[in-house]
Amino acid sequence: MNGKAFFEWSDNMSVDIAEIDTQHKMLIDILNRLFMSVMNREQNTVTTEVLDALIDYTKTHFELEERLMLDAGYDPMAYAAHCTTHQEFIDKVGNAARKFLVEEKTVSFELINFLKHWLRDHILVTDQKYAAALRDQGYVTHAWETSANSLMTQKQNASEHSRKHWWNLW
Repeated sequence: MNGKAFFEWSDNMSVDIAEIDTQHKMLIDILNRLFMSVMNREQNTVTTEVLDALIDYTKTHFELEERLMLDAGYDPMAYAAHCTTHQEFIDKVGNAARKFLVEEKTVSFELINFLKHWLRDHILVTDQKYAAALRDQGYVTHAWETSANSLMTQKQNASEHSRKHWWNLW
C-alpha cells in the first residue's frame, strides 16, 4: 500500500464538532484495521474482533450523533431520514458479520469498499447538513461534547474487563 492508508481522514470531512470528528476518525481507523486484517489474511479471531469493534463503535457513535441532533432541535423529518441511514449501515455491517461468523463467508473487498464509500459520503454530505443546521441555529456543542466524551469514557471503563473492543484493537 506504499505506506498510505486504505481510507484517510481529510480536513474537509470535519463537521466542526470536535467529539464527532474524533469519532469519525476512529471509525476510519477501524475500517483501515478491517482492510488490513482481510488483506493480510489474519486469523478469523482478529477479523471477528475488528468486525465487533466496527459494529460496537458505530452504534455508539450513531447514538451520540442522534442525541446531539435531538438535543439541538434538529428538523424531525431530516432526523428520521438520518436515523434510517444509520440503521441501514448497522444492518449491512451486522449481516456481513453474521455471514462471516455463522456461514464462514469471507469479508470481501467489495464490502470494505462499500463501507469506505458509505462512510465518506455520509460524513461529507449527510453529517455536514446537520452540522450546518446546528451552526445556523447557533447551537453550542461544548456542553454536549463534554457529556459525549464522558459517556465514551464510561463505556470504555465499563467494558475493559470483558472482551476486546475498539479501544484496544491495536
